[in-house]
Amino acid sequence: MLKAPVTPAFLSRSIETLCEELSPGQTPQYVEVVADPCARVHECFPNVLTKVDCDGGAVVIGWSIWESPGLFVEAEFHAVWRSPEGILIDITPKATHDRSILFLLQPEAIYAGRQVNNVRRSISADPDVETYLRAHDAMFEFMNRGDRAGQHGEVSIAGQDVLEYEAIAGNILMLSARIANRSKRYDPYVPCWCGSGKKSKWCHKGPIPA
Repeated sequence: MLKAPVTPAFLSRSIETLCEELSPGQTPQYVEVVADPCARVHECFPNVLTKVDCDGGAVVIGWSIWESPGLFVEAEFHAVWRSPEGILIDITPKATHDRSILFLLQPEAIYAGRQVNNVRRSISADPDVETYLRAHDAMFEFMNRGDRAGQHGEVSIAGQDVLEYEAIAGNILMLSARIANRSKRYDPYVPCWCGSGKKSKWCHKGPIPA
């Protein structure tokens, strides 16, 4: 199966183009992940709001930028914490244990309590990659249709919706398996591709795609 996208090691032309599309004039920056003990995975907005209530500072809204090397780049609507000292910190724990994220500020962005679809752009000539990205868009549309738009966490699905969900999920699974071996792979013990001079396994820019 295709592994989760990773924190980009450098600002490729594809990433720069995506960032300019999302927030013109803003330059993405690496933000350290320091997970708050009370924070939950995938719940960045309530996590940061709670942090501000407890420790001051401010909510900063923008996009977390990811890439599946050689296949696509991706932006996830995201919030980080600005400490009272002015330091940006991502306090939301990551299922992939990233040690930093590439964060793009969007000053005018507002969180309205509803999910925002990830923005994905193919960087591959492989038509399966574009089909895979469209399948994720179809899943987002399904999961946020009607009353489900305001639901968070586990969503209840019944009746004919179950068949539609299974069809979309099965398509994503099939396409994920099909393109998995087309992603670029890296040896964890060679110098990191970001140019830090560290072995990839221990680089501060995040986990190595395996």
